[in-house]
Amino acid sequence: MNNYFSHDSNSRNSEKILKLRMRYGSAGYGIYFMILERLREEKDYMCLKNYSMLAFDFREDENTIKSVVEDFDLFDFYEDSHFYSKGFKKRMAIKDGKNKVLSNAGKKGAEIRWRKKEDSEAIAT
Repeated sequence: MNNYFSHDSNSRNSEKILKLRMRYGSAGYGIYFMILERLREEKDYMCLKNYSMLAFDFREDENTIKSVVEDFDLFDFYEDSHFYSKGFKKRMAIKDGKNKVLSNAGKKGAEIRWRKKEDSEAIAT
């Protein structure tokens, strides 16, 4: 299954994103969402602040990547080596919480099924 994250259908109209689009147009918006996709794939939803690696991955200019990350108040920084999005982490925490509930329910259901099988007579071993 592909990794998933929710996003508001009107996010292009937020003040921060409008400023990004005013400077970089749709390309800046695309870079922003490619960054979110990268964050989705990373542990703790944080990305190493390596703009040259991101520029290579996105086939974009390193200075543009740095500007998207640092100039529009879209991301926060951790120990000067990583960046993340508070809003994105909040959304992922909701998703992760739902996944944990579903996982626990599945485990409980499996445990009940196996207990029933153990209580019945075995036809074969």
